[in-house]
Amino acid sequence: MKLTIEQSKLAEILETAYLAISPKPTDPILGNILLIANEDGIVAATGTNLNLTIHTTTTANVETSGQVALPAKLLTDTINNVRGEITLEVENQACIITHNSGKCRLIGGKPDEFPTLPKGENPIEVNLSAKKLQAALEGTLYCTNGDETKLVLTGVNFKIDTNKWQAASTNGHKLALVTGTLDSEYSDPIDFTVPGKSLGELNKILSQSADTSVCNILLSNKTIEFSLPNTKVISRLLEGEYPKINSLIPRTFEYEFTLERKGFESALKRVSYLAERKQKVVKILWELEATQATLYTEATDIGDAVDSVLMKPATNHSENISIGLNIDYLIEGLKHISTDEIVVRCNKPTQPVIICPMGGLLNQLYLVMPVEIKQGFEKVNNQSTKTEARTQPEPSTEEVTDVAQATDDSENSETEIPSLVAKDTTKGKSTSRSSRTKKEVATA
Repeated sequence: MKLTIEQSKLAEILETAYLAISPKPTDPILGNILLIANEDGIVAATGTNLNLTIHTTTTANVETSGQVALPAKLLTDTINNVRGEITLEVENQACIITHNSGKCRLIGGKPDEFPTLPKGENPIEVNLSAKKLQAALEGTLYCTNGDETKLVLTGVNFKIDTNKWQAASTNGHKLALVTGTLDSEYSDPIDFTVPGKSLGELNKILSQSADTSVCNILLSNKTIEFSLPNTKVISRLLEGEYPKINSLIPRTFEYEFTLERKGFESALKRVSYLAERKQKVVKILWELEATQATLYTEATDIGDAVDSVLMKPATNHSENISIGLNIDYLIEGLKHISTDEIVVRCNKPTQPVIICPMGGLLNQLYLVMPVEIKQGFEKVNNQSTKTEARTQPEPSTEEVTDVAQATDDSENSETEIPSLVAKDTTKGKSTSRSSRTKKEVATA
């Protein structure tokens, strides 16, 4: 193999393929990037960790076609530190890289040992704009579970029903949901879960894609392929039944408040410094007559804090409502909303709180479970509230199957932060795709 290529082009495809390389490969060949050059002037770089494969291409002046597997980090670092035009010449497993001020020689592995993920037969095809897919990932990835003992919760669950699609994630105490529509319909429902790690790398690639590009998705029984201009991301799917997300979200709300997002986020950050390091609880008093939300935090032996932001209430109630929430969960949710204004919806102080953006590219929803708070939490406030409970301990790993069950029980017993999902979510039969659609989906 022999080719000449601009450094910037080669560096770009190597950086992209390198996203799939594991820091500690289970097999030496997995620490390599596979380079393939053909007579048509196309150079491809492929990286894999067996669960995720990234294949990306560019153009070059190819004198002799061929392939080589070279150490991923060493190759990437080398190319990133040279400039101008580069010549790559391969003999056996050695590659000589010649640049404007010198040359180096890298010895790699056997390219015929480089693995690839198997492709499924008769895949279902979905077309979605790259911009919408990226918005869905930005709005859901932060709620995936980091505990791999519940493996299916470490991914993002996708559903397609006729011409509607949704992406959802949850760790048991918070939940994110993004929905949109497709231009064409599917005859059968489709349900699959993609590992969060794979989608995280896909999100990095999408952030560099043009706003007008389209992502072609090919869904098989065990794998999924996201195809973008010049790049393909192939991932294994997660097995197991994902929680019934839609049944966990309240349908009606007694209270609704509209706030300026940045102002609310800034107030939360200011009071967070005086929240208990372990519990991280903020009490929010929604004052209807004053049209403001007042935030209270306190830390034992350190002090307490109070702050307020203006809000627009929409409710038939005349009484104020106060709710305790995990301050880190709130701030994290607001970071992943891009609109200037948000809407907060709630019912009882012990029931889930919903935060939605005002507008946006897709319909987005963030659900967080409340925390019980002790009586007299707001020392600087003279107005009494109806919510009088004990300070909440650490989030519990105890789980329930229904939000209503979690919140109703908490009024009469000493409970922890209610959980959204049921136990043993990874058990049961594997997630499977639907039968092949009769209609292909046009660009969303």
